[in-house]
Amino acid sequence: MDQYYYAVSSLPFLDFDNHPLIKVDEFMSICKSTLIEKDFEIISSVSLTELDKMDTGTAVVKKWLSWEGTLRNEIVKLRAASLNVESGSYLYEIETNSEAPAAARNAYKMNSPLMAEEALDKARWYLLDELEHGHHFDLEKLIVYSLRLQILERKSMFTTEKGNENFQKIYENIKEAVREA
Repeated sequence: MDQYYYAVSSLPFLDFDNHPLIKVDEFMSICKSTLIEKDFEIISSVSLTELDKMDTGTAVVKKWLSWEGTLRNEIVKLRAASLNVESGSYLYEIETNSEAPAAARNAYKMNSPLMAEEALDKARWYLLDELEHGHHFDLEKLIVYSLRLQILERKSMFTTEKGNENFQKIYENIKEAVREA
């Protein structure tokens, strides 16, 4: 496995409670200029949202997909049960992970969607701590970094202003639907 001393050492530290000092596109630019093509293709496939498009060529990605897929399946099951609908057609076909359901149940108990999202992101962050163990200057370290950076970018989009803006749009759509009915 190739070592990427320059790429890893040039990246700023990521902290769950702070905005990232680098954007995903800047990170990808560093990766494009320092990684071999095969590894760049793998890192390019790493996505917080599109699990089915990720290259499963590394153990870190396989473990991430198993955990994240299990987490999402558990959330689907919890929501389906509360709505009295069948969950089967919405589930990912993945190798299950025994630790992820607890994180989903914990988040599902939260009082607000924002608190639930933060609980899920913290659980993801802790998993990434585990996945990073023993990886210092290799592709796996960069995969973990990419996922963390995506978590932080996504988290930074949750602002009061955007929340109010989205609420107003939804509220206006509901009012319009009621008027038309």
